[in-house]
Amino acid sequence: MARVVLGVNNGFASRRWPEPTAWATVIAEELGLREVQFSFDLLDPTMPDPGRSAQCHEILRAVSEFGLSMRTTMTGSIAYARNHLAHPNPQVRAHALDWYARALETTAGLSAEASGGHIGAMSASDAANPARRAFLQQQMIEAVRALTHVAAAHGQTYFLVEPMPTPREFPHTIEDTTWLLDAANEGAAVPVRLCFDVGHCISADSATVEDPHAWLEQLLPWSPVVHLQQTDGQADRHWSFSPEHNASGIVRPRRIVEIVKASPLERVLLLFEFAYPFDTPDRQVIDELKRSVEVWAEWL
Repeated sequence: MARVVLGVNNGFASRRWPEPTAWATVIAEELGLREVQFSFDLLDPTMPDPGRSAQCHEILRAVSEFGLSMRTTMTGSIAYARNHLAHPNPQVRAHALDWYARALETTAGLSAEASGGHIGAMSASDAANPARRAFLQQQMIEAVRALTHVAAAHGQTYFLVEPMPTPREFPHTIEDTTWLLDAANEGAAVPVRLCFDVGHCISADSATVEDPHAWLEQLLPWSPVVHLQQTDGQADRHWSFSPEHNASGIVRPRRIVEIVKASPLERVLLLFEFAYPFDTPDRQVIDELKRSVEVWAEWL
């Protein structure tokens, strides 16, 4: 039975609590959590030194001071807004590969064991062209395989890919995901694993409401990290587990915990990843996070 650890992706702190001691205080003292996943929305990995190294030291001091564990880093919403490794222009794809390499270097500076996330979204025209779609999917697989060698050089133990909710993204389906895992792990320097988001099987191209619990069961052996969000099954909401959202939500904490405990992996991180408009009151963000912790703690 896997050891299940509850934590949070700190992307919620973007623009609100950018200071490491500020978000660490919220996580440790307000939420009572000890596991944090670092979002690169809070530190641009392409920032030149000495600034980047100084930021890493400040973050590590705050993590240590508040007794936090920070095992993983993640791309974040800024990178998600870009086509990244699936951009139609090869020079932009090369820049995205360099961005990821810098992110892995920064992950080492943060003493984390793994990084990853969103790898790419195709343009509308590329996604509609079967030949271009196949070409870009293969390009992304090769890029992920190359990044495993960068990760290994920096002492990381695995690389995370996140299945995504729209058809122009890759991987998007269970079939996409298993294909990428098989192909990218052939010749990889560290294992390619998944950060599975329970809301990312909700897609506008599906005529039916997909069951996140069924997807998690299928992808469980490759998922050391699971992103938690509430959704109504109509879109990738990234809602909290507040009573209002749970009333229409389809994600069942008790069922997720039951599934994850059966993982063949030694440890699985369950991490809240919520999205808030920037004009949401700060206190509301904290209160919804606290309520979410209470809901999940009941089953952990």
